[in-house]
Amino acid sequence: MRTNRLPVLLFATAVLMMVGSVLWLLWESRGASPAQADVTQARRSGNSGKPTAFTAMPQTQTPAVSAPAPPAPVANPAAGPTIATLNVPGSMPNEALLTFRTPEALAAFRERAAALGLEVIGYDIKLRTARVRFRDTQGLERDLNAHAEDYTYIGPNLITRIPGLPPPPPATDTANAGGSVPFRSQGLEAIGAGGDRTGWGQGVTVAVVDSGISNHPSLANTQITHYDLVKDGSAFNGHGTAMASLIAGNDASVGGVSPAAKLLDFRVADKNGESNTALVSSAIIQATDQGARVINISLGATGDSPVLDEAVRYAQSRNVVVVAAAGNEQQTALSMPAGIPGVLSVGAVDANGTQAYFSNSGEGLVLVAPGVGIVSGYADGRLVIGSGTSQATAITSGVVAYLLGRGYYGPNIIPLLTRTAEPLQAPAAAVGAGLIQLPK
Repeated sequence: MRTNRLPVLLFATAVLMMVGSVLWLLWESRGASPAQADVTQARRSGNSGKPTAFTAMPQTQTPAVSAPAPPAPVANPAAGPTIATLNVPGSMPNEALLTFRTPEALAAFRERAAALGLEVIGYDIKLRTARVRFRDTQGLERDLNAHAEDYTYIGPNLITRIPGLPPPPPATDTANAGGSVPFRSQGLEAIGAGGDRTGWGQGVTVAVVDSGISNHPSLANTQITHYDLVKDGSAFNGHGTAMASLIAGNDASVGGVSPAAKLLDFRVADKNGESNTALVSSAIIQATDQGARVINISLGATGDSPVLDEAVRYAQSRNVVVVAAAGNEQQTALSMPAGIPGVLSVGAVDANGTQAYFSNSGEGLVLVAPGVGIVSGYADGRLVIGSGTSQATAITSGVVAYLLGRGYYGPNIIPLLTRTAEPLQAPAAAVGAGLIQLPK
C-alpha cells in the first residue's frame, strides 16, 4: 500500500517557511538604524567613565570650606576626580592640593607642571599629593582635561593654625561652660600623674607636629630629633617648645608626663603659628615612618581635607595614636584633625573641672584634660602660664606615651582612657567621657 506523501510535503514546507521567517527577523535586527547605533555607542562611552571635558576650575565659593562641590557624577566614580573649590576662606591663596592615583602619575605631573604655568611647592610620594601654586587655573584645567584619569582629588590647601584664645565671655554662655580658673601648674595632680615619673615613657617616641622645639632647660636631657618642614629661616614660635615640655619635660620645675620619652620635632608652623594641610599631612606620614607611636597635633584647621584624612588613616593603620586639639574657637564643631574618626580629640577644663570657656565642643570629642593656666617651657628658656586645648592635648599625649611604655597596645588606648576618665557634669559633646585619669 502506497503512503500518501502530500501531507508530509505540506508540513515540511510550512516548517521551512517558519524557519525562514525567524532568520529574516534576526537579519533585520542586525541592521539597526544609525540612530539606534549611536545610542548604543553613547551608552558604552558613558560606562567608560572617561569625561570628555571639564568646565573652568571653580575659584571662590560662598559656603564654608567643609562643603566642597564635587563634579557631576559619572557612571564609573573611580574614573572621575573630586574637584573642590579653590581659594576658599581659610585656604592658602592661589594654592591647590592635587592627589593622583599612582606615584607614577604624580611623577609625570611634576615633569610637565612648569610648562603648564604651575609651581610645585612640595609633594609627598606616599600620599601621591602635590602642593602647587598657580597664577590662574587655566593650566590646571588643561591638564585635568588631558589627564583626568590620573587624578583623584583637586582642592584647596587649607590653613592650619596654632589656636589663639578668644576674650573671656562676660558671663557663662549656653554653648560653653565658661571655666576660667587656672591650675598654675602642669595640672598633673588632677589626672593622677603626680610624684616621681622618672622612666615614664621609656622606649616610646612621640612626634610633636607644631612650630618647632627650641633649646630649653626643661628638655636638657630629652632626646629630640628635629625636622624643619617650613625652612623659612625665621625664629621659632615658642608653642612647640611648650608642648614638648608638657609631654617630656624633665626639669623639676616644669615636669612633663613622660620625661623618658623620645621626641620627633616636626616644625610645620611658622613664627606666626600658621601652617597648612600639606605640611601637616606630610609630617604625619614622616613621623609614622620614623617610628613615632604617638603624634601630638596641637593645631588645627576649620575644614577637612581628604589629604589630611588619608595621612591620619596611614598612621592609624600602623597603630599610631594620633592626639589632636579640639580647638579654642568656642565653636560647636571640632578642629581638624581632631574631628577625624579614630583621633584622640582633646578639649580643656579649668582647675574646677569645668569646661574651659574657649574649648570647642562637638560630636566625637573623646575626653578633656587640664588646659587653663598651665605652666610650661617656652622660647628663650622662659617659663610661661598658658591656656588652651593645645596644653590639654600635650598632657594627654604624655599619658599615652606612659601607657605605651607600660606595654599597652596602641589601638586599645582610647577605649582604656574613655573607660577610666572621671565623669563630669556636662554633656559628652562638651567634655567627652570626662577628665583624663592615669589608669592604675
